[in-house]
Amino acid sequence: MKLKYITFVFALISAACVFAQRKVEQIDPEKQAEKAAQQQQADRDKASGPKWYDNVSFGGNLGGGLGSGGAFFMVQPMAFYRITESTMAGLGISYYYWSQDYINSLNQKSTISDNAYGFNIFARQKLFDPVFVHAEYMPLNFKVYNQQSNEINREWVSSLYIGGGINQEISDRSAIYLVVLYDVLYDANRSFRGSPVDIRTGIYF
Repeated sequence: MKLKYITFVFALISAACVFAQRKVEQIDPEKQAEKAAQQQQADRDKASGPKWYDNVSFGGNLGGGLGSGGAFFMVQPMAFYRITESTMAGLGISYYYWSQDYINSLNQKSTISDNAYGFNIFARQKLFDPVFVHAEYMPLNFKVYNQQSNEINREWVSSLYIGGGINQEISDRSAIYLVVLYDVLYDANRSFRGSPVDIRTGIYF
């Protein structure tokens, strides 16, 4: 009798499991179809290769400082496009602010300041890890003093930077970099910076 009872209970449990399995199988097709569609899409994406936007990174340069009677601030948001594993190109916008205190002929303290803005187009070629070479064209609009007319007007002045730097990669798409550039178009009477050498640190991700 006891054996029959155990057999009966086992049969009930087995029937319940079969019923539950059938219910799951009735509900599951939609989820299975959804997973199949997702897998097919993933396979198509893999077969078609990486998209162009997979090679795009964003970042730029940020700098500034305070000195004796002066201040300087610079920001350059940039977009980077990886053409190959060792070649990048991109563009960005540039903004500079500076101010300087001085004492005039009447022994009065005055402050001069300016806002410069423009854009930059660049290319970067890796030579070997972590060294790269860099070329950049950057026109800026700012106040320029004309010695002949003794006037100050806003003008566009171009810079062409050539140089190189080092890259510290964080991941396949991101890195921190240091770059040292020289402006081959530098003009002491017209260029925005006081020196043809420009040292920058930045990041892209």
